[in-house]
Amino acid sequence: MQQSRILFIYPGYRSTFIAKDIKILQQYFGVDEYSFNAQNKKLLAFELLKQLLFLLLHLRRYQIFMIKFAGYWSFFPALITRISNKKTVIITGGTDCVSFPAFGYGNFQNKSLAAFTSFSFRHANHIVALHESMIFQEYNYDPKFGKTQGIKAFIPDLKTPYNIISNGYNPNYWKQTEEKIPNTFITVAGGIHTEKRRILKGIDLILEVAPWFPNCKFILVGASPSDLPEVPINVELIGFQDTDQLIGHYSRATYYLQLSVSEGFPNALCEAMLCNCVPIVSEVASMPYIVGETGFVLKNRNATTLKNVIEQALNADSHSLGKSARNRIAENFSEEKRGIEMKKLISGLIN
Repeated sequence: MQQSRILFIYPGYRSTFIAKDIKILQQYFGVDEYSFNAQNKKLLAFELLKQLLFLLLHLRRYQIFMIKFAGYWSFFPALITRISNKKTVIITGGTDCVSFPAFGYGNFQNKSLAAFTSFSFRHANHIVALHESMIFQEYNYDPKFGKTQGIKAFIPDLKTPYNIISNGYNPNYWKQTEEKIPNTFITVAGGIHTEKRRILKGIDLILEVAPWFPNCKFILVGASPSDLPEVPINVELIGFQDTDQLIGHYSRATYYLQLSVSEGFPNALCEAMLCNCVPIVSEVASMPYIVGETGFVLKNRNATTLKNVIEQALNADSHSLGKSARNRIAENFSEEKRGIEMKKLISGLIN
């Protein structure tokens, strides 16, 4: 019997989480890749034409177009599958489900990108969301950024069927390898040289509360000293780290901070939890669900409230919570579980 083939389409470079999904799918299907250059907007028309020609020339080869995130690159696959017997599945990422005009963040804050995104979601055969909040959520973390988010907040009459399939992680790879350093907090965030990005990722709150905890150390991974020339004395900036290096940093840290204004299903949070970090997260999207009872949730975007949450965390049994955090990810969000659910969905669409 001939193996079903998937064309896996994604924007930009082949990131680790894109590579992970491709590897998972390759266990069950033939998978080819198509990278869409979405960085240079001056070349957008050329990239769209190039993609359309590729799809038309190779249409007979594939049963399914699987697309990582909705955007410009999902428009033609969604259109073609509506006039052929092919199927399009869009895997949401988070950015394609929100609008934060104050930061220029989210597909739905840009009229052109919103139009392509809406068309794609409406005409795809299926949507895979990482969490229910990507479909719709009441947003209360900071009211000035809006009251609702999620695809149906912007496409209320959406009829495309969807499944919730969470990200998956390998607990045999992500695990504590070194002894914890007490009172150490870590977060991972890139591009925080701009104020908007610092607010988006909650770095401004960390910098504000750090001086209130002189006996604690706050580590920002993904930021160089040139990004933030002036930081509190107990804040350490560490540039980009590969995964092996990240394991070491997570292993030594006692707490992981993810205080973002917007997130999808953050990989760094889950990876840190597998390394026995106690999570402290904002009440945004999937994060309270990921954390469950194993950590702490900042309900409002406020430095004083964060100070109180950190004090609670410092007074808690971090060893027990760290073990619980690891168990929660290992038991609920495994690569194996994601693979089984993805196979079931795709097989159902093909058959």
